[in-house]
Amino acid sequence: MAWDDISQWQPADLYASFRMGDKGVIPVDVRDLTYREADQQIKGALRIDPMDFQSQLGTLPADVELVFYCDRAGEATSMKIALVAFDGGRTRVGVLVGGFDAWDAAGYPMEPKG
Repeated sequence: MAWDDISQWQPADLYASFRMGDKGVIPVDVRDLTYREADQQIKGALRIDPMDFQSQLGTLPADVELVFYCDRAGEATSMKIALVAFDGGRTRVGVLVGGFDAWDAAGYPMEPKG
């Protein structure tokens, strides 16, 4: 398994997926320190704690593509969790290129964090 097995989602592509009503793609918020201070997340996102993600991966839906996003350079946290999810049997995983900051900068839909 290698990083190239992980889908790379551009913010515009993820947004287009939402606009088309694609229920087969779900963003997953794995921000760490800034999550505690944040008041918003990507609309429709699920949340798992990156410090305890291995115990939480099993709670995520299995029949969708999970697109992990973080706020670290190079999608460091997102990629790490996506790789572990892939190694654990999830074949449909990806990361949001540019993470939360890229989504926010594009002005795409947000919601209060849950």
